[in-house]
Amino acid sequence: MERGSAEDFDRFVARRRGDWVRAATGILRNAADAEDVVQDTLISVWRHWQNAALRNPEGYVSRAVTINALRRRSRRRVVTPLDSIAEPSAAMQSAEPIDALELERAIANLSQAQQVVLRTKYYVGLTFNQIGKNLSISSNTAASRCRYALAALRRRLGDSGKTKP
Repeated sequence: MERGSAEDFDRFVARRRGDWVRAATGILRNAADAEDVVQDTLISVWRHWQNAALRNPEGYVSRAVTINALRRRSRRRVVTPLDSIAEPSAAMQSAEPIDALELERAIANLSQAQQVVLRTKYYVGLTFNQIGKNLSISSNTAASRCRYALAALRRRLGDSGKTKP
């Protein structure tokens, strides 16, 4: 893809903007915040658009949007109205609940690579193939990072006396 002009950038953005907004919305649960994250990320990319070192701009933007959305999400507290929460399943009722703040702290102790894969898999809902493509890693590596992250969370949350997720 030839890069350099504003028209090239507009074509680039038009192709994938919807995907990036959907991914950010999946993380943030707020369309306006997701638009802001994508816009801020694209402004940063525009500043470096002519840079030849930006070899995979689609992958770069996908990663940057995910990371920026996760950062924004970690800076705010999400409040979910009680009437929008579904009744828990029988399996969930039998398990001791895990405090959301404790879970977020446990996730924050994971490596950045594990956090990105875990959050993209479970918050955004991408497959390991999609995650691998977006992060420029193999789907097996994405699956391994997720598996190791879940094992670390089980150990950490199990050590605090909570039921394993």
